[in-house]
Amino acid sequence: MRRSEVTYTAILKILAPKIRGFLFVIIVLLLGCSSDNAPKKEPTIAEAEQEVTIQVDRFVARAYFDSLSANGRFNGVVLLSSNDSISRFAIGKTRLRENDTLRIGDVFQLASLSKPITALGILRLVELGKVVLDDPVREYLFDFPDKEITVRSLLDHTSGMGNYIYVTDSLWNNPDSFMSNDDVYDIIRCEQVPTYHPPHERFDYCNTNYAVLPVLIERVSGLSFQTFMEREIFDPLQMDSTHYLNAWDRPSDEYRVLGHYPNGDPKRPFYLDAVLGDKSLYSSVGDLFKLYKGLRKAEIWSASLLKEAMRPSIRSDNGQFYGLGWRIRPMESDTLIFHNGWWRGFRSYFWMSGAEDKVAIVLTNSIRGGYLRQGEIWPLF
Repeated sequence: MRRSEVTYTAILKILAPKIRGFLFVIIVLLLGCSSDNAPKKEPTIAEAEQEVTIQVDRFVARAYFDSLSANGRFNGVVLLSSNDSISRFAIGKTRLRENDTLRIGDVFQLASLSKPITALGILRLVELGKVVLDDPVREYLFDFPDKEITVRSLLDHTSGMGNYIYVTDSLWNNPDSFMSNDDVYDIIRCEQVPTYHPPHERFDYCNTNYAVLPVLIERVSGLSFQTFMEREIFDPLQMDSTHYLNAWDRPSDEYRVLGHYPNGDPKRPFYLDAVLGDKSLYSSVGDLFKLYKGLRKAEIWSASLLKEAMRPSIRSDNGQFYGLGWRIRPMESDTLIFHNGWWRGFRSYFWMSGAEDKVAIVLTNSIRGGYLRQGEIWPLF
């Protein structure tokens, strides 16, 4: 018996007999209202409970997020899918100080959930034979300062480079002007970003790795990062609402959905918003579900390359591992492959099963209440 089935059974046992009886009667009435006049076989208790399980599945998940929202701990859009069952719902507001309600199709800043998608861009170049994972970065960026750092070590956070975000406040002389990936690369090239440890020594999660990768993609492909990702990933998967922030033409405060401080005040545009790859991808739960389906079908990348990206190659923290853009958590009877994100009042979650057709995608525009808890949500559907 699968873990989800055990969970559903437990829920059914908790339900009061009156509720179970009520649902059973509803099922019978629905069957009786069918236009088919042939006599209907009365469902057994086991069959009725199967129907109840489907109802409980959706009810419990929605009730969980409604409860969080009622306590000021959730404002966002949810997609939960297991096999052929999908639940989608939006709870809350686009701007907390206003009355415009969220819609399921709204786009959110993905924050660090952008990273595994950037990694998929690199894997596309690998698939096309234009990049080799274990080549030095200098093979593609001739002026890169460290000859030992490889493409793989950028992807799995073992490069040893420090976080550019910790030095740009002092190095960037115009905080009212947006910084680009090329600007970040210039700082790295001039060795103004510190090195924490030698390459390949250990895992050290760092935004710098994923700010360099778009520069590499542009140099190799001859296209802008946005154009390459559109042509090779977003368009083939029909991810029509997915795009990178162009902060100069449309800053973050011109979007329908804004990120917020814990007190409910909206976040304003920030000079690092325009650095892409480590963040600043906008998408919807529907588009991310298309990405999930594309990964499961191996439509753009070979199954063997995706398997390499999602295997636990380097130990990270808390009994978890990191692959090529993905966090990996071994579970009792499954492996959770996932990534979360946090940036400028947005939080994002993409959790998928390594063993089943199951995914949770949650996008929020409020950081009040802390991160969502995988251990509570994953058994709900």
